[in-house]
Amino acid sequence: MGTPAVTAAETAERPRPGLPPGLQAGRLAQAAGFHRDPLGYLRSARDELGGTFTLNLAVAGPMVVFTDPAVIGEVVELPHEAGDAGAARRRIVQLISERSVLGADRDEHRVARARLLPAFEASVVDARRDVMTRIAESHVADWPAGRPFRVLPRMRRIVDEVFARLVIGIRDDERARALATGTYRMLFTPGNPPVPPPGEHAGLVGAAGKALFERRKQPAASVLAAEIEERRARGAIADGGIDVIGAMLQANPDQPTEEMVDELLPLLMAGQEPAAAGLTWILDRLARSPGLAGHFVSSPPDDPLRTATVREALRLRPAVHSVARRLSEPRVIGGYELPAGAVTNVPIVLVHRDPGAFPDPDDFRPERFLERDLDELPYLPFGGGPRMCLGRWLARAEIGTVIPAILHRLELEPVLSETERMVVRGTVLVPHRSCLMRAHAR
Repeated sequence: MGTPAVTAAETAERPRPGLPPGLQAGRLAQAAGFHRDPLGYLRSARDELGGTFTLNLAVAGPMVVFTDPAVIGEVVELPHEAGDAGAARRRIVQLISERSVLGADRDEHRVARARLLPAFEASVVDARRDVMTRIAESHVADWPAGRPFRVLPRMRRIVDEVFARLVIGIRDDERARALATGTYRMLFTPGNPPVPPPGEHAGLVGAAGKALFERRKQPAASVLAAEIEERRARGAIADGGIDVIGAMLQANPDQPTEEMVDELLPLLMAGQEPAAAGLTWILDRLARSPGLAGHFVSSPPDDPLRTATVREALRLRPAVHSVARRLSEPRVIGGYELPAGAVTNVPIVLVHRDPGAFPDPDDFRPERFLERDLDELPYLPFGGGPRMCLGRWLARAEIGTVIPAILHRLELEPVLSETERMVVRGTVLVPHRSCLMRAHAR
């Protein structure tokens, strides 16, 4: 018998094996282009290759990028058993421990997340809003007046102290300041260079960067170890409330201190970088819209326009550039039959500007979030699926306390006429000049 004829429709529906087409540039060139201008670079790739393409970056390697809103849910909603977010994240930031909630996968991730969840519950975080406000006010009192300064490093200082005191749970003032300073110095770089973070696959430069990071992390690691050992000695799980160290000790009191510190260091990174970036982008937008800034300060936290303003600011400038999953089994996504081990990527920075979902996507229009149901939109500022950001309630509380604390005291004036270009810093999107502002006392 002859082979049955295959119709054109059947051929069109048949999954295409292997990775989709990619750009012709080399991995170093692609990495430089993506890190320097992620939105522009991804837009150009989509225009050339269509809504699904392969991005091949130095260090991180090839990633299959999906931008079609009809397909992105297949990546974001992948169950634990099918998509490893920790492994995908470690491809980008190789310094993250496999034991941490950011770097773990499957059962290990479920356990790590469940242990930490009590410290990140909305009710726990909201109960600490007054303290967040006081921390922000103490920092803002030292901001320079009348001369240009960079907002992003100052936001990092604020969120480092918030995280050390209220999330990690360090009550001693001197130790809390030491951890906040240690976190800041651990992650410090001069400016925002468009290069990937250090790691074992980044050659000699990566090895040197990793060695530098190992030295820089020691002050923060020492503070964490001292706090853990003191808590053990006193039998104090949580001093004055639920916190991360208390939750970890309660869940596994016999876990070695060194392992706990290894898990906590990536959490410090996640507590600083995305939060500081998000707050900076929102503050930049409000500084360019004085009417909205006034409304933001005078309105209650659940005011619809205030909420819409934050959502629109994070649509245009999300804190994190993508959602990534490494496939643990072969899977058909978006018409491609992808092998196990393939890394899939949903670029938040690009899907937030989909013109089908967001007409005039480059325009700042908060009212669009008053007119549409959020569930109808490809909107992922905190990721999604089983790996949705653990700190989303903390981020919302920081937005509702830190931003008003600044704007109550200062009138901010952007130095540059246009919002600064986004650049990639690990998994985070930051202003390329760290958001230059002038501040004037009210």
